[in-house]
Amino acid sequence: MKSLLRNCIYQGKCSIRDWGFSFWSVLYPLILAVFLYTAFNGMINMKLEDIDVGIEDGNKISYILEETDLLKIHKISRDEIKEKLDNGEIDGFIDNDLNITVKESGINQTIIREIVEQIKQMEKLNRPIENYDFNVNYVLDRNQKANSMIIIFYSLIAMFSTYGVFTGIETVSFIQANLSNIGARINVTPLKKHSFLLAGIIVALALNLLSNGLLLIFIKYVLKIELFKEMKYSSIFIILGNLFGVSLGVFIGVSNKKSVNVKTLISIALTLFLSFLSGMMGPDIKTMIDTRVPVLGKVNPISIITNNLYRINLLDSTKSVGEGIFLLSVYSIVLISISYVFLRRRNYDSI
Repeated sequence: MKSLLRNCIYQGKCSIRDWGFSFWSVLYPLILAVFLYTAFNGMINMKLEDIDVGIEDGNKISYILEETDLLKIHKISRDEIKEKLDNGEIDGFIDNDLNITVKESGINQTIIREIVEQIKQMEKLNRPIENYDFNVNYVLDRNQKANSMIIIFYSLIAMFSTYGVFTGIETVSFIQANLSNIGARINVTPLKKHSFLLAGIIVALALNLLSNGLLLIFIKYVLKIELFKEMKYSSIFIILGNLFGVSLGVFIGVSNKKSVNVKTLISIALTLFLSFLSGMMGPDIKTMIDTRVPVLGKVNPISIITNNLYRINLLDSTKSVGEGIFLLSVYSIVLISISYVFLRRRNYDSI
């Protein structure tokens, strides 16, 4: 325990003194948040208006939809669906079998889908639908401004929660004799690698969580964007994102013989690409991925974090929380396990 604490202190000092950590984990998130806020501020502050929904006469859930304040119901025939969708007179159409027809994707269509999904779940559970207050779930319980542009900031937080990847790479470079002078010295000492690796993971998690906290405070109190209404699951996903990032960094660090700089570039490219797919460059990308390659959105770790933060805080839905927690935990365990195997098998002919 004493050895673990000593290793944590030494590695913590090394990470804090490293300019790369200070820039990529502390300054860069703040700079990027300011850029995104400047670019999308006008769209974020849009007001949410009534959602126009088309249904047929005799739809079994018409009385529920009509009592939902957020929705404005239009009773139309099937022949009018295409015309009204094309003209933008309705955001979506719900048929008698609760199938949804939309022309485009957006926050209005997402809310329609969530309401219909909740109704389907109530039916499967044989619970009386009339007892469920859909206004509470989608409007009155939230002061959050429902806007698809918010996805960009959830994706931003998801991406930076994985930025422990850099500290993870730095940690394993300390125990590889071919990558650093410290690694060469450590390999000729009786210091246990697994203890040093564990200390590095703890330090990486702590420092990246600290930088995440700074980013969240900056977004809330400086940019005045309220992102979180639910803290329990939000915190779990941010912590798991940090664990995944550190695990990925350790894996990248031990799985090849490239220099630390090359490994850092690999990790930057990888996290940016995954963030791009999760909607950080715009919600349209995320919509396209969810529509055409939905499995990619379900397995992409940054998409998992983004989607769940969005659902938990904006849509008040926790239906995919268990799946997300499971996948992120499995990713981290697998990456750490493989990394440890790489480290155990690594020997040097000379140092």
